[in-house]
Amino acid sequence: MTTYHVDATNGSDRNDGLSSFSAWKTLARATKKALKPGDRLLLSRGSSWAEPLRLNGQGTPSHPILLAPYGEGPRPKILVRDEAGISADRPISAWTIRGLEVAGEKPFDPYGHPPGKTAGIVFHQTERCAGLRIEDCLVHDVPGAGIALYAGKTASTVFAGWTIADCEVHHAGTGITTGGPWPAPKDATKLIEKFTISGCRVHDIVADGIVLSHCRDGVIERCVAWKTGVGRVKRTPVGIWFFMARRCTIQFCESFDNHTAGGKADGGGFDLDGGCIECVMQYNYSHDNDGAGYLICSYDPWNAPCLDCVTRYNLSINDGLANDYASILFWQADDCRTYNNTLITRSASPLKFTSDTKGNTFANNLFVVDSTHDIALVKSAFALDRNTFRNNAYYRTGGRARFEVQAEKFMDFASFSRRLRTEGEFEADPRLDSLSTIHVNPRPGSPLLGAGMKIASAGSRDLLGFDVPRGAVPAIGCSQRPAD
Repeated sequence: MTTYHVDATNGSDRNDGLSSFSAWKTLARATKKALKPGDRLLLSRGSSWAEPLRLNGQGTPSHPILLAPYGEGPRPKILVRDEAGISADRPISAWTIRGLEVAGEKPFDPYGHPPGKTAGIVFHQTERCAGLRIEDCLVHDVPGAGIALYAGKTASTVFAGWTIADCEVHHAGTGITTGGPWPAPKDATKLIEKFTISGCRVHDIVADGIVLSHCRDGVIERCVAWKTGVGRVKRTPVGIWFFMARRCTIQFCESFDNHTAGGKADGGGFDLDGGCIECVMQYNYSHDNDGAGYLICSYDPWNAPCLDCVTRYNLSINDGLANDYASILFWQADDCRTYNNTLITRSASPLKFTSDTKGNTFANNLFVVDSTHDIALVKSAFALDRNTFRNNAYYRTGGRARFEVQAEKFMDFASFSRRLRTEGEFEADPRLDSLSTIHVNPRPGSPLLGAGMKIASAGSRDLLGFDVPRGAVPAIGCSQRPAD
C-alpha cells in the first residue's frame, strides 16, 4: 500500500512521487502508474492542471484505492477542454474519489444554449466496476455531463455497489447521469445496480438534473435540483428522474424552478418514466416547476412500460406553470398506487391524465386549487372508470370544486363521485397551517384527520417525519401530525 503525490507547482515528473517533497508534477505522470489495492493518489491543494486524469488500477472491497487532496488550501482543480476531466481507459473497481474540483477551461453559460463535449467525471465501462465512490466533488462549467457512468453493450452487470455523495454540479449540460446501450436491451436494468446517490446538489443545467437509467435496486435521496432545463435540447428534461429502472427509489429530495429547455414538454420536478417497474417516489418536495411536480409515465408502453410504481407522502406546490401540466400527471402508466400526497396548484390541475389508464389507485390524497380561477381539480380527456379513487379530499379556495372527465368539463363533486364510483371522498376546506410552504399540517378540527383509508405497507413515516399510525385510520395528505 503506497501513497503517491502530485503537485502542479512544486513537483517534478523526475521525482518518485512518494512524499510531498518528491511529488510528481503532471497528471499524465500519475496516469502511467498502475495503482494497487490500498494505494493512495493524492493531489496537492491549491494546484491546478490543464490536463485530464485517467485512473489506472483496481482496488478491492477491503482495500480501495483513494484519490483525494493533501495539504492546505483550495481543492485541487482539473481544467479540461473537449473531453472528460477524470475518466478511465481500463477497467476499474473500488476507487474512492474525494474532494476534487473539475471544471471547463472557460465559463459555460447553460441558459439558452445546447450541451457540448467537455465533461467532468465520466466512466465508460464494459467490464465489471464494483465499489466506486465519488464524494464531496465539485464539477462546473462543463457543457457535457457533470458526473456520469455509462455501461457498454454486455450481458452482465457493469457498475455495482457504487455511491455518489455530497457532490455539486452546476453550469453543465447534464448534472448526474447513468446510461447504457440504446435501444435498451430487454434486460437493461441489470447493467447498473445497488447504488446510492445522496446529498447532491445540481443546478443551472442545460437539460436533466439527475437522471438514471439501465439500473436497479438503488436510491436517490436527500438531493436538490433546481434551474435545470434552462438550455436548448430536443429531449425533455426533468429535475430528478428514472427510466429503464427496477426497484429504485427517489426520497427526501427537493426539486424546483425547473424548465423545458426550449421545448413544450416536461420541465418538471420528479419522474418515473418508461421502463420503471416497482419504483417509488416518496417524501419529496416539488414546487414552482414549469412541468409536472410528479410525472408517472412511459414514452413507450409496449416496449418500456411503467408499471407497479408507488408515489406517496409527497408535496407539490405551484407546479404545472407551463404547457397545462399538473401536480401529478399520468401518461401511459398502469397499475400504480398514488396515496397520501398533498397537491396544491395555482394555474394548473392537481391531477391530470393525458392517456387512457387502468389499474391505478388514488387514495388519501389532498387536491387543492389555490386560486379564484375556475381550474379543474382532476382533468382527463379519457375515461377514468378502470381506476380506483378512495378517500381523497378536494378543495378550491376560490369557490366550488370542478372536474373534467372526457366531454363533461363542468362536473361538480357529486357528479364526479357518482361517475367514478368513489368511496370515502369529500369536498371541504382542509384547514392546513399553510398552502404555500412545506408546513402543510392539518390544524385541529381539520376534516383530513382520521379520514383516510388504511393502506397495507404504507411506510412508517410521512413527509415531515411524523409517524404513520399503525392500525389507526390515517389522515388524508402528506402530513400525519397527530391532532393536538
